[in-house]
Amino acid sequence: MNLYLSSTLCWAYPINDVLRIAKQLEYNGVEVWAEQVWYHDTTIESMVQTNQICGMDLSLHAASWDLNITSLNKGIQRQSIREIEKSIVLAQQIGASSVTIHPGKMTLESDWLDYHYQGMIENLQHLAQFAKQADVDLSLELMEPKEKEIIITPEQINRLLEELPDNVYVTFDSAHVPLTENILDYFKRTNRINKVHLSDCNEYVNHLPLGTGVADLNPFLEELQAFRHPIVIEGFENNKSLYSLLTNTKFLKHFIHKQNSFQNFG
Repeated sequence: MNLYLSSTLCWAYPINDVLRIAKQLEYNGVEVWAEQVWYHDTTIESMVQTNQICGMDLSLHAASWDLNITSLNKGIQRQSIREIEKSIVLAQQIGASSVTIHPGKMTLESDWLDYHYQGMIENLQHLAQFAKQADVDLSLELMEPKEKEIIITPEQINRLLEELPDNVYVTFDSAHVPLTENILDYFKRTNRINKVHLSDCNEYVNHLPLGTGVADLNPFLEELQAFRHPIVIEGFENNKSLYSLLTNTKFLKHFIHKQNSFQNFG
């Protein structure tokens, strides 16, 4: 397993410290959230210098909070695109080869779907070209089924990929799969996956620590033994306890031990 930790599991820490934590816990890499870099005012130079010591592989999650690349409000739409472009530049500067972005969502109800969908294609094509010039791959996140989200099933994201260049891939999030669906089946039905976001969930909360929710993860985890792309352990913790990260790490070490695969960890 090519295990990364999401920097948001250590939100209270600047990215330099997150890199050190990831190294200490023997993760292969870190998915850096752009908002966390900017929240802590961390410099590019300091991150690059720290990672020269830590040696973490890096991916990046683009800015997504408060943004919508298909917003009916053109000002919000333009600024959302600028924030993602800024994230792509950040990825290039720190040496992250893949940037996860969120597809657009509807401002209004489903009778505006065609308007939002066409705008999403146009803006994603633009961002794909921007990313190509930066030598960075884009990875569209398959979203959870909630109000106003557009891309929530394997079939929907596969259809969208047909409209986009070949430097656009998919980030598969296990916690976005409805509890009524089989995670492994969802995974196998989704094309061009180059990154997995992994966490537990229940009917009320997404992105719980592994082993603390009700998702049927074991068959999916067994499949991931052969997956060579980044598997990012997701969650959010806004204190310095690292409780969620340590809970996830303990669960994964136990799972890998059971699979007789210690050599794949770290």
